[in-house]
Amino acid sequence: MEAQLTRVLPRLSQFRRHFHRNPELSGEEYSTTEYLSKQLTAARIPHRVAAGKRGVITEIVEPADPGAPAVAMRADIDALPIQEENDVPYRSKKPGVMHACGHDVHSAILLGTTLALYRARPSPVAWKSIFQPCEESGRGACEMVREGALEGVDAIIALHVDPNLPVGKVAITPGPRTAFCQDFAIEIIGQGGHGARPHTTVDPIATAANLITLLYQAIPRQTDARQPVVITVGAMKAGHTSNVIPETALLQGTIRTLNAAVATHARDTVERLCASVAQAFNARISTLFDRLLPGMANDPQIATLSADVAGRLLGPENVLRNEPPSMGAEDFADYLQAIPGCMIGLGAKADDRKITPLHTATFDIDETALLIGTRLLTALVFEWPKSPDNRETDN
Repeated sequence: MEAQLTRVLPRLSQFRRHFHRNPELSGEEYSTTEYLSKQLTAARIPHRVAAGKRGVITEIVEPADPGAPAVAMRADIDALPIQEENDVPYRSKKPGVMHACGHDVHSAILLGTTLALYRARPSPVAWKSIFQPCEESGRGACEMVREGALEGVDAIIALHVDPNLPVGKVAITPGPRTAFCQDFAIEIIGQGGHGARPHTTVDPIATAANLITLLYQAIPRQTDARQPVVITVGAMKAGHTSNVIPETALLQGTIRTLNAAVATHARDTVERLCASVAQAFNARISTLFDRLLPGMANDPQIATLSADVAGRLLGPENVLRNEPPSMGAEDFADYLQAIPGCMIGLGAKADDRKITPLHTATFDIDETALLIGTRLLTALVFEWPKSPDNRETDN
């Protein structure tokens, strides 16, 4: 295995920088998929491109022991609608699109891992790789499940870079890791007119302003303080000039909780407040909610295995096992509705420079994380329990 890792490690930065220069938004990952397929084809690794030419699934690579379990590894491949501000040779070539969440890193690590493992076959357990589109839109995992990505698979693992962790450290905590997520859109229909005569109009901007204030006040005050809940309106679109009251306003936002019942309560509150504000301002308000993305919970046994392997690789002092859950969302949770799995937080912060948070225009990583992530995934496959009895979990 070490010989194959030595061959692939110098290519990891090349892979990552290619993805970073050529980001693609959710639903548009055609060139990324083509690049991945070409790399796998050149290595003679059996795989198939998913429907719509977005995403790649390798065939299961059989183990030395025919009775051993099968493990899937997943990376997300889409980028974000952010204009990159980093002044680096590999900065994004696409205006307004950037790998600001580390999916370029995840893809490079999994591609390198796939190449190394295939050359080192057979491994103790069976394995396959899933290069998934549309994580940022929360649809990609379900798409891959429908494509049959989990067929014949007993467990699944993934990495996610963490700019809060120094490179060389990982976070592997059992149990809840990310929030339930439900995005929404609210359309407010009023009656436009001159900005000097608001009394002749139904002002959708004034309506929206009051609604946002009520949402931010009411939902936390009407939720048990022991249950975290976040509601954020991230986009407001209305009007074109200073002296015209528009006909409509559109709000887009998200609800995050760690409990499905709290998520349902928050949605009901949004709908109730919309109805009340519509009556108060004589406007019409309609709401549209996306599906509720489940919270992600790491399987305890797989998390423990992953932490033990990481401890042997990096030193036990560099493995964090009790990190609090994030209010961010992750559609890796959709795989965990079918099979047990674990997502590992991979330290990416350099000691000598500031790294800004995920989803910011200056996000970047210390590329040493590429080497660590690849070594960790390959070690997990080679140290995975061979007995099916060890796969029993609470899931």
